[in-house]
Amino acid sequence: HNVGDGLNKALGALEDHNPALEGVVQHIDFTRTVGQSRIPDRKLQDLIRHFSKYRLRNEDFEFPDLLGAAYEYLIGEFADSAGKKGGEFYTPRSLTRLMVEIADVKGGRIFDPACGSGGFFVSALEKLERDGADSSTLSINGQESKPMPWKIAKMNLALRGAEGDLRLGDSYHDDRFPDLRADYVF
Repeated sequence: HNVGDGLNKALGALEDHNPALEGVVQHIDFTRTVGQSRIPDRKLQDLIRHFSKYRLRNEDFEFPDLLGAAYEYLIGEFADSAGKKGGEFYTPRSLTRLMVEIADVKGGRIFDPACGSGGFFVSALEKLERDGADSSTLSINGQESKPMPWKIAKMNLALRGAEGDLRLGDSYHDDRFPDLRADYVF
C-alpha cells in the first residue's frame, strides 16, 4: 500500500469538509521525498496507530479547550525559540489578554490587520466565555501577510470551534477589508 497517498487524500477531505481550514493543510505531502528517501509506510502506519488509540475531542479532556491551549503553548514555544523573528507572528498571551480586557470586548466586530497566529481572537473568545457571553456574537476578521502565520491562525480558531474571515495579504499595500467598520481593532 501507499500510506502517504491515503494520508494526503484524508487531509484533502478534511479541508474539503471544513471550509474554515481552506488553504491550511493542502501543502502537507506525506509522499514527499526528503533527501534521498520518503517516510516509510511502516512509520506512517505507526503514527496512525498511535493517534488511533486516543479520542481527541474536547469532551474527552479534563477541561475544555485543552487542544487549543496545547496548540497555543506550542506556538509560544516556537516563537520563543525563533527569537526576535517569533514576534512577527506571536504576541505573548499576557499582552493579548490585557489588551482585550482594557478594550472590554463584549461581542461585535473584531479586526486585527496583522493577525499573526490569531492570539487576539483567542483572548477575545476566552473573555466572552469568562463573562458568560455567547462567543458567536463576535465577528472575527483578520489579515496576515505571511502564509504560515495565516495558516496557524486559521488552525487556532478551528481548534476552538470558532470561525473567522482571515485573509492573506499585506494590510499596508493590499487592504483586504477596505469597507470593514470594526468595534475593536488590535
